[in-house]
Amino acid sequence: MEFSFTDAAVVVPYLATLGVTHLYCSPVLEAVDGSTHGYDVVDHGQISPELGGQAGFRRLVTACRKAGLGLVVDLVPNHMAVAAPESANTAWWSVLREGAESPYASWFDIDWNSPENPGKIVIPVLGDALGTCLARGEIRLATDEDGAWVVVYHDHVLPVADGTVDPDDVTATLERQHYRLCFWRVAGTELNYRRFFDITTLAGLRQEDPDVFAATHRLILDQIRAGAIDGLRIDHPDGLADPEEYLRRLSEATGGAWTVVEKILEPGEALPDTWACAGTTGYDALNRLTRLFIDPASARAFSTLYTEVADVRSDFATISRQAKIDVLAGALRPELDRLTALALTEARRRRADLTRVGLHEALAEVLAAFPVYRAYVRPGAAATLEARGHIVRACTQARESLPLRADEIDLVEELALAGPPEFVVRFQQTAGPVMAKGVEDTAFYRYGRMIALNEVGGSPGDFPGFPAGHPHSAVHEFHEANTTTQRAWPLTMTTLSTHDTKRSEDVRARLAVLTEDPDGWGEVVRRLLTLGERHTDIEHGWPDRPTSYLLAQTLVGAWPLPADRVRQYMFKAVREAKTHTSWTDPNPGYESALTNYVDAVLDDRDYLATLETYVASLVELGRQNSLTQKLLQLVSPGVPDVYQGQELWDASLVDPDNRRPVAFGERAKLLTELGPESGSRKPPPLDDTGAAKLLVVARALRLRREHPEWFGAQATYRPLWASGSAADHVVAFSRSGSVVAVAPRLVLGLRRGGGWRDTTLPLPEGRWTDLFTGRRHDGGVAYVLRLLRDFPVSLLVRTQ
Repeated sequence: MEFSFTDAAVVVPYLATLGVTHLYCSPVLEAVDGSTHGYDVVDHGQISPELGGQAGFRRLVTACRKAGLGLVVDLVPNHMAVAAPESANTAWWSVLREGAESPYASWFDIDWNSPENPGKIVIPVLGDALGTCLARGEIRLATDEDGAWVVVYHDHVLPVADGTVDPDDVTATLERQHYRLCFWRVAGTELNYRRFFDITTLAGLRQEDPDVFAATHRLILDQIRAGAIDGLRIDHPDGLADPEEYLRRLSEATGGAWTVVEKILEPGEALPDTWACAGTTGYDALNRLTRLFIDPASARAFSTLYTEVADVRSDFATISRQAKIDVLAGALRPELDRLTALALTEARRRRADLTRVGLHEALAEVLAAFPVYRAYVRPGAAATLEARGHIVRACTQARESLPLRADEIDLVEELALAGPPEFVVRFQQTAGPVMAKGVEDTAFYRYGRMIALNEVGGSPGDFPGFPAGHPHSAVHEFHEANTTTQRAWPLTMTTLSTHDTKRSEDVRARLAVLTEDPDGWGEVVRRLLTLGERHTDIEHGWPDRPTSYLLAQTLVGAWPLPADRVRQYMFKAVREAKTHTSWTDPNPGYESALTNYVDAVLDDRDYLATLETYVASLVELGRQNSLTQKLLQLVSPGVPDVYQGQELWDASLVDPDNRRPVAFGERAKLLTELGPESGSRKPPPLDDTGAAKLLVVARALRLRREHPEWFGAQATYRPLWASGSAADHVVAFSRSGSVVAVAPRLVLGLRRGGGWRDTTLPLPEGRWTDLFTGRRHDGGVAYVLRLLRDFPVSLLVRTQ
């Protein structure tokens, strides 16, 4: 990793000055050599040597404590890495060497009784068929530094079981192992261990086993008890057999340390109130904030435009269902096959005349119809009303799509609700990957009507359906959700950007402006696509129109950005879409045509002139949106997460683009230039420096740190409703009677409508000072024009 514990310690003083209370770290345990993220842990008993080891971690903790900062660490309980070199993971090495008799065999979800590979673990790492690799001499026997026999294939080194080696016969030796070495494509049909989504090198862990929990959490728990770690972020809890039980055990072990879970809530879904955690990592808040800037009046216009210029005639629900079906037939086929086998066993036990093919089709259809990541049915316990509703609705929809498999779907419904424990758990552990790979990593790249909505936990097919004054508008939705959050999950995390977001908060903020300008955007994008046609592969029509439209939106949202970042993003986008090319079956011709197209349009003077002229009209409006969403996030109920570098304008796209190094020195210098809170210094303009955003972040974070009682579990939240001609353009609320946030929305419409004019806001009684401008205001009826005269947003603090 490029950013070590020492590097982080150097940045701590700047973070403290910014107003940060806790440093939120990616996983700190030992990961695969060269890991760029740390989610591929190989040893839960070691602090990452590449990051600086235990000594480096202690230095970071010391720096944080000296500056008054706490430390929150990302924890990955669902899986661990089993990549080359295999010896790095001692637990996996033992299982490969000793098979089901290994003391670590219970750590992993391995189907030792699979009919295709009885007693063996499938290890699909070969670049070709086993026989071909053997004939080429690519697989050989050798001895390691301890003199033990090993199997070597390029970077892969695998153990040899005692008494099984034939030094002169590699094939015979392989046949006697507890694993089956095979072509990497075999993973698509015969893999027999649970993994993280479709990543074969991340094997699922059985945290339901107390011994596994104890071994994989010992070091982190020791650090919590020693006072080095203050809180935890739990990665992918939906992969666990029983998330509720896991969190209960974790809470007991940590003494109730602050813990949030990377739970993706779909629209209308609630976090189970029985979970022992503070809340989610904030994607639900992110999507609510984004929706504030989407103009509902443009929904029909955007749909018509998308059909016309991108030639996409299916709605998102249809595209999403097909994408799920596709991943179930491809990357997630082993998971579906395993579920099918469990269902078939139960069918035969009941003497039901159902076939493997029929059950396979029924399960695929039910999983494709599943509306959430998982329904939390616990084996042996009655399903909650919400969990039952998810399962019954998915099965009902599946029967409508596949009426000839109604009997099979009936059995699936019964098994998912109250079947054998293994089926209940496996069904839920499969539903999550289907949602993640089918929707987030496929459908989001196939459907691009307005890509600001294509975010984790988002609903791209659903524009906010009502104007702001309507009781079901995005503004009402925002206030209602904040009220609920303050009551039920006051210490949940909120966020706007993470390492997993499809595009940064500032890119989404600018793109949202397009929904206020459907006619202007339509004219511009038609011209961009027409100009681009001269750079397409005429013979094949590559890139296709949805891809060209995605590129146009991406450029408008993130411009300016260099060609290499554009190419990298579009390369990932088309492989994720899996329409013309994919990660497993790349199409060199299509990818070459796409690369040529990107390079050509970025070198086309007419294309660039059209792009840059339009972007110039959006920049300030997008930045106003950015300031609004940042202020609202920072002072709304919950604990705000500011992702690395997002205190300035940032036009990052999906990873790895959003993991680029951050210029913290530049930020520290700019923060110093902003000066202290006191005084009447004029706030900075919305220029390219990003000082305006830095001002919002610093002032809001410092206020939270100085007055935690105004924002914590015992705080209050009260919506403030504006009156007047531009009332629909205001979002405002008070916290604990001591803080008021005021911000604009739909700013292009506000400008075209003549500004604030007679719009007023009912400020609570008292005297108020704006932390951004120093301007003072009296409580009572206040003109929004005066509140926002000097700066796009206002953060008022009661002074008396």
